[in-house]
Amino acid sequence: MTPAEFTTFAKMRRPRLLALGRDFFGETESAEDAVQEALIKLWTTWQQLPSPTDAERLAVRLTKYACIDIQRRRHTEQAVSLETLPQTETASEFTATDLLHGREVREAVAKAVHLLRPSERRLWTMFAEAQMETTQIAAATGISPRSVSAMISTARRKIMNELKKGGFL
Repeated sequence: MTPAEFTTFAKMRRPRLLALGRDFFGETESAEDAVQEALIKLWTTWQQLPSPTDAERLAVRLTKYACIDIQRRRHTEQAVSLETLPQTETASEFTATDLLHGREVREAVAKAVHLLRPSERRLWTMFAEAQMETTQIAAATGISPRSVSAMISTARRKIMNELKKGGFL
């Protein structure tokens, strides 16, 4: 497929990809960034694609992945900025025992999450760590919002059961 065909393809599909990004983020600026990233990645593989149908499917998938990547980067940037905040005086009130217990709880949660099925772990990570809304997860994964909610609820229940077994709850 030629570069001219790519230009035509991108112009025609951009509104659909932009709508997908807007559904994910709820705003246009981040959606534009995601579509731009997706189209750049699509351009790099354009020559190997056998048909426009394959290109359209790949464009949608790449846009979803770009949305997730942008969301993860934001979450990481927020976490880093929180870590660089100066410690307050209340932080010194925590004892070594409190800090040790907190570390043990985090490790127990990480082990419980690791025991989840891969599909549950993926959705739980998007929900708990990336702090994505159910509708955003549904848009990114192609799973219905109702199913996403059910799977997150199941994952939460499994994690809570593991924490109870470990004596943390």
